[in-house]
Amino acid sequence: MKAVFVCMHGNAARELIQSAEMICGEQENVGYTFFDVGETPEDLAIKMEHEVAKLNVDEGILFLTDLKGGTPFNVLVRNLDKFMQAELLTGANIPMLLEALISRDLFSLTDLTNQVLETGKTGIYRYVAPKEFEDDDF
Repeated sequence: MKAVFVCMHGNAARELIQSAEMICGEQENVGYTFFDVGETPEDLAIKMEHEVAKLNVDEGILFLTDLKGGTPFNVLVRNLDKFMQAELLTGANIPMLLEALISRDLFSLTDLTNQVLETGKTGIYRYVAPKEFEDDDF
């Protein structure tokens, strides 16, 4: 089973995983850490290494972060070569995490990453109310 690891600013990573588990149940081989106020990138790298060590990464690991160019992303970019098979996506959202958790045994790591990326893109949607509802008083 491929590992999934979420790293974001503040408590977002923990909350994202908890939200996903509300939908698809408790998951194995999933981890997270967060970048907190007052921490350095080195602090985050140490926390990340400690948490990732708890996972089985033999089949690969998919990292999800919140922001391209943010500290979690930058720390992962500098450390990605420590893994035999690793992929990194930014802009993580609940649909992406759900796709990763549900599909991680169905695809190669590369194909899983592409599937998760596409799910993230299609999960963003602008709802426009039909004209007939715009004039109604609520």
